[in-house]
Amino acid sequence: MSSILKVDQLQDSGGNNLVTSNGSGVITSSAFGKVLQVVQTVKTDTQSTTGQTYVDGMTLNITPSSTSSKILIFASANIGISDAGLRAMTRLMRDSTAIFIGDSAGSRSRDSWQGGSFSTASSQSINHTFLDSPNTTSQVTYKFQFKSETSNNAYIVYLNRSHVDSDSTGYGRGASSITAMEISG
Repeated sequence: MSSILKVDQLQDSGGNNLVTSNGSGVITSSAFGKVLQVVQTVKTDTQSTTGQTYVDGMTLNITPSSTSSKILIFASANIGISDAGLRAMTRLMRDSTAIFIGDSAGSRSRDSWQGGSFSTASSQSINHTFLDSPNTTSQVTYKFQFKSETSNNAYIVYLNRSHVDSDSTGYGRGASSITAMEISG
């Protein structure tokens, strides 16, 4: 046995329309889940670090319109390393708080990603996606950060290039970006 429920409106307890239909299959929903704004930072130049302390690679600011809004973060970066045995680490930040990181476990670094053992003549594309709930209408700063596993100055982590950076068509430069989308809550 099947049942059919036919309505032209669904309302919340306050009388606000959540879903309406004009009877021809066209459905209109309320603002829930709609993209309210999109902010992006693109980085095309190169950057490097030799330290075990995170450095900012890309930064963007967004001001949520409501405390119930969620911010969907997309970060895409090209990471290169100076030694095939070296590990690089990346993470996402909201203001001074690390977000989208692994659990604490002894003295291990808490990161969004860590990797290594790839050719020094290449770089890897690192992609992060995270839905954040900042719970504020004040400006929020999101950052993509990166670091080396060691403070040895001989080991370098690069953004937007590989260790081998010869001026020939066989080698290239990458681009990175961080994008924030405000989603109504």
